[in-house]
Amino acid sequence: MLFQLPDPISLVADAVTFVGIPALAWSTYQLWQGLRRERAERKAFRSVSQGCLEFSDEKVGINLVPLETVAALPRPGDIVFLPGETRAGENRGEGVYEVEKVSFTFLEAPEIDQPCPAVPSKVVAHVRKRARQ
Repeated sequence: MLFQLPDPISLVADAVTFVGIPALAWSTYQLWQGLRRERAERKAFRSVSQGCLEFSDEKVGINLVPLETVAALPRPGDIVFLPGETRAGENRGEGVYEVEKVSFTFLEAPEIDQPCPAVPSKVVAHVRKRARQ
């Protein structure tokens, strides 16, 4: 009976499997935990219009203006001219609108040292198109 040496490729494959599978499981677990932590930190709903004044009618948002650039917020009854959006040479949504109501969204601001601190995160001006006179 002749003694046969183990195949070196099988030894390497066994070693990689013995070390690699637990390492893969551990890194997947760490990635999953990090994702859970990040989701928990982002409790507030984030959208494209976060930090903006949004003009919207019943169906769709018409215009977004960053809150940092807004000089005055619209009030119900105000008349506003909105430029709309230009796509393929056609301007959609442009016109004169009347503000029907304004709603505000605030987020908790732990960096401010006050009881119950909050900062504005989104303002939505609900508008309807005015008929041309």
